[in-house]
Amino acid sequence: MKGKTHLMIGTAAGITLGVNYPLEIAIVIIASSVVGSLLPDIDHPKSSFNQKILFIKNKLYKTLIYSFIGTAFTYYGSSLNDKLLILLGITLILTGITNHRGFTHSLLGLLLYTYIIKKLTIRYDIQGVYIGFVAGYISHLIADFLTKGGIELFYPFKINISSPIKIKSGGFWERFIIKGTSIYSVYILWNHMKIGS
Repeated sequence: MKGKTHLMIGTAAGITLGVNYPLEIAIVIIASSVVGSLLPDIDHPKSSFNQKILFIKNKLYKTLIYSFIGTAFTYYGSSLNDKLLILLGITLILTGITNHRGFTHSLLGLLLYTYIIKKLTIRYDIQGVYIGFVAGYISHLIADFLTKGGIELFYPFKINISSPIKIKSGGFWERFIIKGTSIYSVYILWNHMKIGS
């Protein structure tokens, strides 16, 4: 699915969770869900994230940059004896060297990224980030599971799985999902504001 679709699904997931919290935490949950819904596509050189950080949008450059950043985190974490930084470094290296819809679209990628986020939120006492990030990340995997391309859910095993019901990227059903999640998000926010007033 396209980045815009993941963004809208992630926003809807964040709003669904966030309306039950105070405003400050709700904003963090929604923002974290949006980030989580876009993050799995950092394995693609032309993803929304990589458009901002990669000067050259190709696989080789993506591999070099993420491997370099991951190695730096691993080295720095080793010098500080910080296991979380080492794990972040290894996770970024794996992100750099794997194909699109591989590691970051797998249970292993989900577990590593959400574990890192959980530990960081505990370390820095940031409420709402973890729950939003997990919801967004899972929404991304489910959405891509529904496409023809599928996902390598059990990476490192090269078994591509997808739903029997497939949604064509850019097709009618994807446009329907964008409109549906937009209407849903506005409806939930509107109802919550009416209840709160």
